[in-house]
Amino acid sequence: MSKGILYSVILHVMFFGGALITSPFDFNKKMDETDIIRVTIKSLPEFKVKEPEPVNPPATPAAISVEEIPDIPLSDPRTIEDKKELKEKPKPKPPKKEKPATKTQPQASQTEEPKEKEIESKTTRSGAMFAGATVDNKAFHYPYWFDLAFSKIHSNFRSPISSDAIITAVIYFEVIQSGRVVLVRVEESSGIERFDEACLLAINRSAPFPPLPRSFGEEIIGITLPMAYDPY
Repeated sequence: MSKGILYSVILHVMFFGGALITSPFDFNKKMDETDIIRVTIKSLPEFKVKEPEPVNPPATPAAISVEEIPDIPLSDPRTIEDKKELKEKPKPKPPKKEKPATKTQPQASQTEEPKEKEIESKTTRSGAMFAGATVDNKAFHYPYWFDLAFSKIHSNFRSPISSDAIITAVIYFEVIQSGRVVLVRVEESSGIERFDEACLLAINRSAPFPPLPRSFGEEIIGITLPMAYDPY
């Protein structure tokens, strides 16, 4: 049974059912034939499903013909290298020899002051036993202190030799703030060992020296003291 016929039957059933429910149930009443509606049932035409038209497959492109590349004959590379003219590479220039820099010796500045300061006192005047004595601290300018210290050394010196020539030994010693000697040594020997020992002994016997002045801010001074023996 097609769907159209089924729908038509359902509609008629609903129609008659509704008429029966709404109209009074009088079975003895004769039905007027004029009121009867004649209905003819016709079947609906069947729906034909249209089949899809076949799609033609796309035409395959024609094969592209590849042109054959002719073989190019290669010549022997060795023959090519033989024909090439070898160019001589330019020889590198030898590096220039640099002249060694002449070392310039630093010239002593004329204005440069000596590290040591010559001592000026009565005991270091020309011709005196301690002439030419120096101190390594320029800030120490107290002539009276040198006079006291060198006078003690002179009084404690005893020459162990007797000679007609002048003999000189240079002694270096250091004095701290309290006046104590912390170092004493022979800076330049006289050439006579007994004379050098006598000079060292005179300084050691004279220690301690007077304390360094309080106004002097440093703790130590170094003194280079020539000690000359003059027979005249």
